[in-house]
Amino acid sequence: MLWWALDEIRLKVIGRDARYSRLVLELARNPGTATDATLAVELLTVGLANRPWLSAPIGSVVLVAPGGTDHPAVGPVADTVREQWPAATLTVLDETVAALLGAAPDPEPAACVVVHQDAVRTSVGLVAARAAVAGDFVAGGARGLADRVIEHLRAEHRLDTGLHEAWAAVVHDGAFAPPAPRRGAVHGSPIVEGRTGPLPSGTVTLGAAELHAVLAPAYRQVADLVARVLRDAPSEAVRQARAGGLLLTGTHPPGADTHLAGLTGLPAHRAAEPRSGSHHPEVLLNGVARLLPDPPPRPATPPPPELLALMDRLLPPRRRPPPAKG
Repeated sequence: MLWWALDEIRLKVIGRDARYSRLVLELARNPGTATDATLAVELLTVGLANRPWLSAPIGSVVLVAPGGTDHPAVGPVADTVREQWPAATLTVLDETVAALLGAAPDPEPAACVVVHQDAVRTSVGLVAARAAVAGDFVAGGARGLADRVIEHLRAEHRLDTGLHEAWAAVVHDGAFAPPAPRRGAVHGSPIVEGRTGPLPSGTVTLGAAELHAVLAPAYRQVADLVARVLRDAPSEAVRQARAGGLLLTGTHPPGADTHLAGLTGLPAHRAAEPRSGSHHPEVLLNGVARLLPDPPPRPATPPPPELLALMDRLLPPRRRPPPAKG
């Protein structure tokens, strides 16, 4: 049920080798506002420190962000990485480029507009020859769509429901495509003014047309951003991108590609992510693997102090290894 779609920060550890460092950390998210950067720094400094199985040195850290190194919050996160793991190789990748390669369209277009949505925003980038030519993002994402459902239920149906319940309605109740089989109505608590104590449960059935009216304004913003990105890009790249069309990756609900195609006049394709809630999104991870095909390097970490002390006692000075630089 795509529960991972609501995660603000997604951290993936791949390439582990217990003999030495073969760890790659992929921050598959959009480091955007100062709050986002703070969350990322806390995850790197506190969250990873509490994982005892991360005993080997970190060999490589990959940050995925819209705009790559130009994104304003990449700097604080990168500084934290260098403080935590000074010997690790740090790589910053543009999110839309990684999404394009991870979706692996066949044939790969000379240029296209990648529309990648995560939990908190939707990034739009014109990618030509595997490089981002122009791009920007709008706030909202999967949580924004779910919040729109929550606000509508409160205002129109006097029903208070949770984020996961609202997101299930976004995915299954047919705002932009025929509804998929789901467990029934949206469950929540009736809003009763002045009542104290536990409230009985309530249900509301949202029709596809009603849900479409709730969610369509969010995609109007995305369509406007697509138009702005095309307006700011070089003319030749725009010509190629119009032929390549839109590639939707990430957490878009079913039928969002058809809806955006109607709004923008461009052909659109939606790359499918895993449907099970126990899986992590694969498109960005696959893109990282294609952009960085080699295994992460072994970090040049100095020997531990106890080993150096033992060498001082056992080896003559001329046979001692030179001290590590830096």
